[in-house]
Amino acid sequence: MSAVLNRRVTRPVPPKHRVHTRPMGSAMFSEHAWQELARSLKFSMRELQIARGIFDDDSDVGIAHNLGISLHTVHTHVERLHRKLAVTNRRQLLLRVVQEFLTLTVAPENDLPPLCANHASRACPFCRKPQSGA
Repeated sequence: MSAVLNRRVTRPVPPKHRVHTRPMGSAMFSEHAWQELARSLKFSMRELQIARGIFDDDSDVGIAHNLGISLHTVHTHVERLHRKLAVTNRRQLLLRVVQEFLTLTVAPENDLPPLCANHASRACPFCRKPQSGA
């Protein structure tokens, strides 16, 4: 019986952060596109890093670990992003950033590559300019 009491129970140690097995979401935009988005949406450099972490589907803990900042700091930046973009959750934040990218790609003064392959033919419903006089 003493052998049973002295046996150590081993538990699996959880990983400190998620290992990405699929392409990261932030890779859908080029570095140039992220910089243009940050300029257009008036993101600070840290807010841009947080937004990219959200695109990569990292948790707040994962973002904090990757950036070497506290969890409280991540929460503060996420709240600021929510206020800046007038959104209430991560899903809306993602959609707002994609919407801004699509707006930037159709602007004639911008040199961003389109997100979709149908941009040049104007077959994409997001890339079509509204018809006047309709």
